[in-house]
Amino acid sequence: MTMTAAADYWFDYRASTGRAGQRTPIKPQTLATYKNAMRLAVLPALGGLRLDEVSVPLLDEVLRDLEAAGTSTMQARSILNQIFGLAVRHGVMSVNPMSMIEKPARENGEIEILTIEQVHVLRHVVRPDVTRKGNSKKPNGDLRDVVDGLLGTGCRIGELLSLHWDDIDLESATPTAHIAATLVEPRKEFGGQLTRQESTKSRGQRTLILPDELVDVLNRRRDTSRYDRANDPVFASSKGTYLWPNNIRTRLRAALEPCDSLVGTTPHTLRRSVATLIAHTDGFEAAREQLGHAATGTTARYYVAPRVVAPDVRKTLSKFFVTN
Repeated sequence: MTMTAAADYWFDYRASTGRAGQRTPIKPQTLATYKNAMRLAVLPALGGLRLDEVSVPLLDEVLRDLEAAGTSTMQARSILNQIFGLAVRHGVMSVNPMSMIEKPARENGEIEILTIEQVHVLRHVVRPDVTRKGNSKKPNGDLRDVVDGLLGTGCRIGELLSLHWDDIDLESATPTAHIAATLVEPRKEFGGQLTRQESTKSRGQRTLILPDELVDVLNRRRDTSRYDRANDPVFASSKGTYLWPNNIRTRLRAALEPCDSLVGTTPHTLRRSVATLIAHTDGFEAAREQLGHAATGTTARYYVAPRVVAPDVRKTLSKFFVTN
């Protein structure tokens, strides 16, 4: 069996049986990611080889060349490990060569966030009257409201834009938003339209308590929208459809071009900024629950930037100097 045939067999197996170790269905966008990694990283170098021709030194060389070219091999390593693991379970190979491949050295990347002051500047520059260019028609308030929604929840952009009015409770003494879905943008490998997936990226659900400022934004949006029925999107377009996450990213990028200190800011930058503020104020567990992560380690490693100044623990340290 060639690597190409083994990869195709593994892909069909994974698509039909679900996520490894969990037996939960794999999302179309994840399958598309697998396909891309196989096409770009795995098959060009290994596709024509038979399984018994794939050795540890060869895999080392292939993965090292990809890393040297600036290509992340994380997805390719996972796929290769699963292909060989399936081959071992089915008796086609006696050992999984990936079990002897060293993991690449990783540097802890800097977590990019916005300071409170930068957020204030951001909220100003995305206002419709500021983003208007020359004599052009004033843009609608969608970008401004989405930015406030991201800052007031820490949601992923797809989660925020998937919200329906029946997911929002603005009348209770404790206003909330129930996060249980996300928008999935189509990939060319699988076709389709923008769809609302009835689960989040992590497949969990969470109910977030909304700050008063965001409640005011949502009340204003509902009062001025023609689309205020239970199943209408909270962030509806002029036609009552979902806003596309990628369009919001493009509009945000364009709005921030004149502001050098904010260039490169994305919706995910705002999510990390929310996580960092909550973690430093209310603790890592509170940040994890707000973001909907399964483990605090994910929040701490990828979403919370280190403090510029350590917390004020003078009262605690003074105990060393108190004598009876």
